[in-house]
Amino acid sequence: MILNTQDINKYKENGFLIIKNYINSSLLDSLKETLFIMFSYNLKNSVNTDRLEELVNKLENEDHNKVYNIQKAISSSAEAITLLNSLKMGELHSDLYGSDKRNIHLTLFQAPVQFPNDNRFDFKWHQEGGSYAGHSNILTCWFPILGPVNKIDGSMTLIPKSHKSGLRESSHIKKASGLNDWIINLDKSEEKEAVVVEINPGDLVLFDSNLIHKSVANIGNKIRVTGIVRALDIITGNQILPLNTENPHFISKEFTR
Repeated sequence: MILNTQDINKYKENGFLIIKNYINSSLLDSLKETLFIMFSYNLKNSVNTDRLEELVNKLENEDHNKVYNIQKAISSSAEAITLLNSLKMGELHSDLYGSDKRNIHLTLFQAPVQFPNDNRFDFKWHQEGGSYAGHSNILTCWFPILGPVNKIDGSMTLIPKSHKSGLRESSHIKKASGLNDWIINLDKSEEKEAVVVEINPGDLVLFDSNLIHKSVANIGNKIRVTGIVRALDIITGNQILPLNTENPHFISKEFTR
């Protein structure tokens, strides 16, 4: 076991768990270096900088589709796979749901970018289970890569214990940006319970697929880059299918939390 009984009970009660200093800083540095190379390669004209943020902003101004492709393509990099192995998602899923870690599969890792004062890719209140059909007990792992996530620089807000009511009815909306959102309605009393995730690189948050959450807008002046991956027990589905966006029974949310 990786998690102690107190952490497991806290997760089951609240639907999420924040773990501090879980990811080795050298693995995050290697991932950022890999992203730096990928963004540099895609630019039409080279930029004399050692700052990943500057490259991302430059490429966004040239072609957002290239930024989108990179945040997906990072999933197959050796450095990303090394980092994912360090997360031990199979063991975490087994601790939290009692699953056989040999049956745990991961969705494609992504490193979404959230730009300041740009809500085109922000999600409203939703549940992961609303967009990932056919599987139960999906464990999401989300963590900052470039800098802290908070009320200013963008994050996500969660409603503790909301997973206990199960999967709610949702309405699917596709925004002009291409983002797919499965929106659920809340009453005011529920919203009052919401908490904003405020963590630093090296920390992560784990949460249940039925936990209600949404994006916190980036109102600062820096881009936000985070990592996200989901783990599930492959034998909870009706049949075993590839966990990617080409699988019609497993619809992936796009862009960012």
